[in-house]
Amino acid sequence: MHARPRIPMASLKADDLPGESPGVYALYRDGVPMYVGLAENQSIRGRFWGSHRGRGVSMTGSALRRNVAEHLGIATARSIKKGDYGPTLDDARRVVEWIDDCEATWIECATPRAAKNLEDDMKAEYKPPLTQR
Repeated sequence: MHARPRIPMASLKADDLPGESPGVYALYRDGVPMYVGLAENQSIRGRFWGSHRGRGVSMTGSALRRNVAEHLGIATARSIKKGDYGPTLDDARRVVEWIDDCEATWIECATPRAAKNLEDDMKAEYKPPLTQR
């Protein structure tokens, strides 16, 4: 994954992402893999763009956004997912700004099983801090 081309999140468009294939995607910040995610039951575009590129206050559908919120000291990912903490507009803005300072890359896979295996391998190898929550 390290050798793959990366696109700055601030300029990433939905059409940049594969719309048909399962796969694995990663976010890098300052060259360090921060998050590895899986698009197993939908395309990379559907999972990554549909769940993680949100700009509203809801973060319940995005582990990435919840984990970034925790990383920024806003609230725990668990409390956001459970609804114990409702992010504010300012919280959402901070999360979006942090994500926009990252770069994204991905690998398409032939099957959902291949994508899951690749994700497991990448998490074990890179130990991205925002994925381990």
